[in-house]
Amino acid sequence: MKRLFTISGILMLLLLSQNTFAQEKKIIKSFTFKSDKIKRNLEDKTTIYEGNVMIKNDNISFENAEKVIHNPENGTYTIYHPKNFKILAAKSVHKTGKKEDAHVIIYNDKDESVTF
Repeated sequence: MKRLFTISGILMLLLLSQNTFAQEKKIIKSFTFKSDKIKRNLEDKTTIYEGNVMIKNDNISFENAEKVIHNPENGTYTIYHPKNFKILAAKSVHKTGKKEDAHVIIYNDKDESVTF
């Protein structure tokens, strides 16, 4: 009888501890974009959006950018000359301070950071 309670207790602990060891589900965020032209570069594995690029998701929003380069390997969007750029939510925001990068914004989707 004691052995039955011990086995039952161990099984109960294993079932209840499943939440502790389970992986977190990746929540698919809303993502909307449009552009005049889309070009896929298979060598770099990047996608280039050109002409009136608009992107809206849970973290950023902008419209009428000249060009956006998306690199899915590191999760970055390099945004050139966006208008009405808004940061809705970001874990970190950085400023490079370089004049040549004044109209370039880099958004990292994986770590939710924005670099000006």
